[in-house]
Amino acid sequence: MFFAGHGSPGTWGDHYPGIPGNRKIGSVRGLVVINLGLPVFPMDKISNSGKYPVVVVGGCHNSMFNVSFITTLLDKTNEKSMWSYGIPTSECWSERFVRLSNRGAIATIGNTGLGLGVLSEFCTTGGYDSYITTEFFIQYGTEGHKILGEAYAGTLTEYISHFKGSGEWDDGHEKTVEQWVLLGDPSLLIGGYPT
Repeated sequence: MFFAGHGSPGTWGDHYPGIPGNRKIGSVRGLVVINLGLPVFPMDKISNSGKYPVVVVGGCHNSMFNVSFITTLLDKTNEKSMWSYGIPTSECWSERFVRLSNRGAIATIGNTGLGLGVLSEFCTTGGYDSYITTEFFIQYGTEGHKILGEAYAGTLTEYISHFKGSGEWDDGHEKTVEQWVLLGDPSLLIGGYPT
C-alpha cells in the first residue's frame, strides 16, 4: 500500500491540487493517530481483517518513532522539534499502523524526518522521497525481492548506487537514505506464506 502526501508524527494527509496562496487552506486530513474530537483514535477504525499490507508512506516524520505524548502536547511551535504542532501523539503514525491488532499493516516504511522532494517532471527520477518510495515497488515487482528486508535493502542499495554512481550525491540524498526506516519484521515474505 502506498501513501504519497504530507505528514507529521501523528498525521498523514495531502493537499488539493491548484489551491492558490497558502497550502494550509487546501489541506486534506487523512489518517490520524489521535484526534482532539471523536473518534479519539481514528486509525483504530481501519477494517481490513486478514489483509495486512506492507505500507510505504511518503510524508514528513510519519515514522518518527521517538515521540511521546507529553513532549508533543507541549511542542506548539516545534521548538523541541517534535513536528506535531501541539497535537499530542503517543506514537508515530507508522508505529500505530503496525501495532493495530487484526487490522492495519504488517510493516511500514517511511521517513523519521523531513521528506525531501523534487517538483515537475523529475518528481520520480530526481531522487529523494519520491524516488526511494517508488523504488521499493520496483524492487518487489520487477526485481523479484519477495522478502521484506531484501526489498528494503535492495531499495537503499539501488538508491545509493544510482545517485553516487551518477555523481549527483549530496546531503539531501544522504538524509533520504538515513531517515527511511522499516518498522516490522524484515524476514517476512511479502504476499503471505502458502497454506
